[in-house]
Amino acid sequence: MEYLSAVQTLALLADTQDMYCELGRGSGKTTHILAPRMDRVQNSMPGSVQVFLASTYKAIFENLVPGLMEYFTENYERGIYFELGQRPPSHFKPCQTLITDWKNTISFCNGTVIQFVSCERPEQANGKNIAHLYMDEMLHIKRRVYFENVLPALRSKSTQFAQSPYFMGTTGTTSTPNIETDEDWFLDFERQMDPDRIKLIQSLALRADAIRSKGNPPRLKEIEQTLTELRRGATFYLRASSFSNIKILGLDYIDKQMRATTDTAMLNTSIFAVRENRVKDMFFAKFGPMYITENSYRVDYIYGISLADNKHFTCADMLNCDLDAPLYVGYDPGPFTSMVVAQYSKDRQTFYVLKNLWCYWPDQHGELARQFKEFFSPMRCRQVFLHYDRAGNQHNPYWKQYKPTAGTESGETDAYTLKNELIVAGFSVQLMSLGQRTILYKQHLFLLNKLFSGKEDAMHNGRPVIKIRVDQNECDALISSIYNTPLKRTAGEVEMDKSSEKLPYEEQAYNSTQIASAFTYLLWGEFAPVYMPGVSENSMQGFSLIL
Repeated sequence: MEYLSAVQTLALLADTQDMYCELGRGSGKTTHILAPRMDRVQNSMPGSVQVFLASTYKAIFENLVPGLMEYFTENYERGIYFELGQRPPSHFKPCQTLITDWKNTISFCNGTVIQFVSCERPEQANGKNIAHLYMDEMLHIKRRVYFENVLPALRSKSTQFAQSPYFMGTTGTTSTPNIETDEDWFLDFERQMDPDRIKLIQSLALRADAIRSKGNPPRLKEIEQTLTELRRGATFYLRASSFSNIKILGLDYIDKQMRATTDTAMLNTSIFAVRENRVKDMFFAKFGPMYITENSYRVDYIYGISLADNKHFTCADMLNCDLDAPLYVGYDPGPFTSMVVAQYSKDRQTFYVLKNLWCYWPDQHGELARQFKEFFSPMRCRQVFLHYDRAGNQHNPYWKQYKPTAGTESGETDAYTLKNELIVAGFSVQLMSLGQRTILYKQHLFLLNKLFSGKEDAMHNGRPVIKIRVDQNECDALISSIYNTPLKRTAGEVEMDKSSEKLPYEEQAYNSTQIASAFTYLLWGEFAPVYMPGVSENSMQGFSLIL
């Protein structure tokens, strides 16, 4: 017998035509709610075509399919009950719709086929007769894609599948969105739920389960028919915190999160599933969607790869990565260490921020270099320009007294240690911050306000200001870090509020200022000489800081 949390049980009992689950971290969304629901739905409409919508093909390959396969391989035999990414065996019943491309599908022995569609290629849903729609992490799915491309395709032959309570329904799961940064169109579905109807459905489902355990088929059939009619046309919207899975996560997990998380909004959305709209002075005050690149992969190539191939993504899959050009890296050393990697466009009018990387103690320079090599191994140009904070030049940084790591015994600085690891990985590295002086926060702010002015036609000394474009898919942690980097004022001076760096290391990538700091070192190293020439360490004379 498998243990289900209270929330997982409520979802199983409701099981309505439309079901949306907005749940905190660790709630078992994929393995205990989404995958079992998908199994029940596909079984109820044998031979149908159903669609699974995700934000990117990379999300499908690396996040979604592994979670679904955890459920299906644990409960069924591949090639007997289901097949992934290839033509199914001959004993599988045929789908009611002709399927010629099996690369992005899960097929079942009853003839049902679930096709995966990415928001990068939403037209793949056009013209389909979809019997049921699934979505994962709806906060990354654009309103336009859902309403214009996918929803119109939610149709099928009612004479074949109308008996199913799931026919023409939707199943969606998501984390709680940050109202300022994420998609939130699906929150409107909560108002469509009839709580009294849901309570009736759940109570009847419990009764049916009790009768089933006692072996009373006639009475069971009557209740199941009533349940089918009640579930058809009903919406269940489930919102719950990480506490819903407390038996699995443990009190220590929740206690650790509450003690360590200084950012109340982050704690509310990721753990408590409370929607927050924060109004704060942010360090990257003018950063916004116009600086984020959404469609960043070579989708035509990726679309031709089967889900069965276990695709591993590298820089060669990125539209804006030039394999014959140098890489520019921002590096932030410390017990939590991170890198932000970028390139100039061929005309040097755009600076593409391609990738964020990080690791934390006891992993350090070697692990960071391994990640770098793994992703950028296809590069033909192996030149790296490394920018970092002045702390990277210290031979005995304070943090190593408490968390020693490679390089401590040899007396090498963090910058030289990382350089040597990257050389071993096959790259040529030039340290750009040797002799780096202290950079004041107000100097960083001036440069950021220049680069992120909110104006596409911004000029500096008669020349266009370079365009910054951050990759949404490979730099999701950087973008989150930027949005989690507040500004504070102390004794009349502006500072970056780094209190979030007290979080547990495993929480810092997305929820602290760490990776955003690496980004500031990269931007300062490349663009301060262009837009702030001659700025002294303790002076901002001649520069107007607008906050």
